[in-house]
Amino acid sequence: MSDPQRPQRDPARPGIPWHERRIADVALRLYASLHSPAAILESFRHDALRAGMLARGLSETQGRTPVRIARFPGIESSSRNWSVYMTLDHLVMVNTAIMVLLHAICSDHNHGAEIGLEDVEPHRDAGPDRIPALEAAVERYSDLVERLGPLRSRERHPHPWFGQLSARQWHAVAAIHNRTHRIQIERILRRLQSS
Repeated sequence: MSDPQRPQRDPARPGIPWHERRIADVALRLYASLHSPAAILESFRHDALRAGMLARGLSETQGRTPVRIARFPGIESSSRNWSVYMTLDHLVMVNTAIMVLLHAICSDHNHGAEIGLEDVEPHRDAGPDRIPALEAAVERYSDLVERLGPLRSRERHPHPWFGQLSARQWHAVAAIHNRTHRIQIERILRRLQSS
């Protein structure tokens, strides 16, 4: 069902080039295998909370203003014209979805969870309430990862670009995703300050 408050993906516009996705796939698998879940969680928290802190310094008008930025590695073309609050809205959705996946994968249940890209499209009218929502999502995610410990699992769940991933690899995806969108917010802020 289509939500008029969510931007619609343009199927004619490319997301991330295949070669960039391939490099990212290798990098995320290495990251997940070489770093402990606790170290990955530290990075996850740092970038997500930094994104929220950057948003706190904005007026509501600035936070709601979509800003077109140049594409950089890891960002989809369809994400290049978001506001800061839309970006935070997206982070809340993705971090919550990955948290649910981690719990299901580590419980070794045939959970049947499906998360489509359309499920994590931000709302155009996202507002400043996304700042505390992100902080709450980060705390819930952190509590779960700390309870799950080493994130060992037999189960895997498919990622739309990277194929079957373990719980630990999904955890690495979450941290890398937070970093990517924290960089996006910094670029949006630079554009807002220069206009």
